[in-house]
Amino acid sequence: MSDVPNHNKDAEECLSDEEVEELMIRTSRKQIRSDYRRSLGSEASRRYCDINSGKD
Repeated sequence: MSDVPNHNKDAEECLSDEEVEELMIRTSRKQIRSDYRRSLGSEASRRYCDINSGKD
């Protein structure tokens, strides 16, 4: 298995501290947006169910 190059290790060594920090910030923002969209969908679904259950 030692014949297989470790691309992840090579990529990590090439990034500067500033680049790593920027990458972490971008990743965090994407995750926050994803979580926010998911929570909006859950809230909309909950409200839809609340409204429709009141009409019965």
